[in-house]
Parts: sequence; C-alpha cells; structure tokens
Amino acid sequence: MDLEILKRKLSNSQSQYSNEEVNWFFENIGNSKSEIRDDLVCNSLGAGFFEGKFTKKQVVFLINEIEERNLLFYCIKESGEATLTRSFTCLLWDLIIRTNNDKHSRYYQVLNKNEEQQVFKNLINYLANEHDFTGFSKKYGWIHAIAHCSDALADSVICDDFDHKMVNAFLLAVKEMLNKVDRRFIDGEEYRLADVFVNGFKANKINSDNFANWIKSFAFDPYSDELLEYYRFNNLKSLLQDIYVKLNSISLLDLNVKEIVEKKFNSEY
Repeated sequence: MDLEILKRKLSNSQSQYSNEEVNWFFENIGNSKSEIRDDLVCNSLGAGFFEGKFTKKQVVFLINEIEERNLLFYCIKESGEATLTRSFTCLLWDLIIRTNNDKHSRYYQVLNKNEEQQVFKNLINYLANEHDFTGFSKKYGWIHAIAHCSDALADSVICDDFDHKMVNAFLLAVKEMLNKVDRRFIDGEEYRLADVFVNGFKANKINSDNFANWIKSFAFDPYSDELLEYYRFNNLKSLLQDIYVKLNSISLLDLNVKEIVEKKFNSEY
C-alpha cells in the first residue's frame, strides 16, 4: 500500500477511498506502529466517516468484518499488541455509532435497531472483560482500551435504542472492571469513563437513585495494607469526583449524589 497516497487523501476532504484501501485500514486497525495505527489508520477512518469518503457499501463491509472476526474480543486473554486491535475497534464502533445516529450523515441508520443494540451490548461486555489496563506504552504508544471503550459508550448511551436494561448492565460492567483493575489510572481513563455517566444523566438514562445505590455497592477499604485495594478505591474516587464536577457544571448534580460523594469520598478520605 502506498502510504504517501493515503496521507494525501487524508488531507483532502474531496478524496474517496478504494475498496483495497478500506480493507487495508481494517487490516491495520491494530498495527503495532503508532504512526500507522494512530496517525494514519485512525485519522483516515475518522475522516472517512465524518467527511463521507466511504461508500455505504464500504461501511457495511467494515461492520461485517468486525462482527465476523469478532475483533472486539480479539485474543481477549492476551495483552500488549493484541489489545491494540480490541481497543481501536472500539473507536471504529464509535465512528459507526455516531454516524448511524446522525441524520445528516450518508451512513444514517446503516444499522437497524437490533444490530445497533447488539453493538451496545458487546461494548458493555467488552468493558467488563478487558484485562489490559495499559494507558500509554513506550513500545506501542497509546493502547488505552478502557478510554476508547468509554468513548464509544459515551456516544452510545445517548442513543434512543440504548435502553434501561443496558444502563444497568453498564453499571455492573463498570463495577466489575473497577474491582479487578490492577493499577492506578494515570492516563485519564476515569475521566473518559465519567463522560458515559454524565451523558447518561443528560439523556435521563441514569437517575440519582440507581447511581447512588451503585456507589454504595462498593466496599473498598481505603486503609487497607493491600496496594491494589488502595489503587482501586482511588480510581473510584477520581471517577466520582469527575462525575461530580461535570454534573455540577451543567446543573444536574442531585443533592443525594452530592451528599454521598462529598461525605463518603471527600471528607472521610
């Protein structure tokens, strides 16, 4: 593949992509080189969707390939390079979801209701099952699986077809993830995850009662001698503080939630 041609097409909003080029993007979505994966493939896919550079048939091809190869769960037991494919597949799903719900996009409703809901369920399931919590890698650059999945879910939760059962499944998935994370988040993962909650409140999908009950369901001991327990508690604390600030900034901070976060996570610890 001539990368220089692809770079020129990326900067030209009028360019179109051949089927061979679209297939190359797909095959390199988890390329181990960040200058190819991030700078070329990811940016080209974004431009392709938002600038309408792909045909509808090419978008259907991408959707079918993701599903047939089950890329969201690619080598799910492996970390490192394998995670790149899973993580950047989340970003591709995010592009599909956003344009699928944009009435001005040429890809509007390329997914039907059942298909879209299955994507939502898969993203939630992936969040619960991902075990590689690497943010930035010196070897691969940005891996960021939790952040990328959160980006996709933040755009999913505002969709009409993201129902309350999915919200409950999402809350359970986040709890499962936070209970097994093996490090302190240092690359903004909790802030990206907070956006899912904030959008859920905006769309009236998450209410203060089920959110408050979800907070109360955690039993981390911030005074534990176990370092992982300390990390996990502080990941939750950072997540809740960011949700608190963002909800407060748009006047959606419920008094019940405000009290729980302030008393349990700010005053006591």
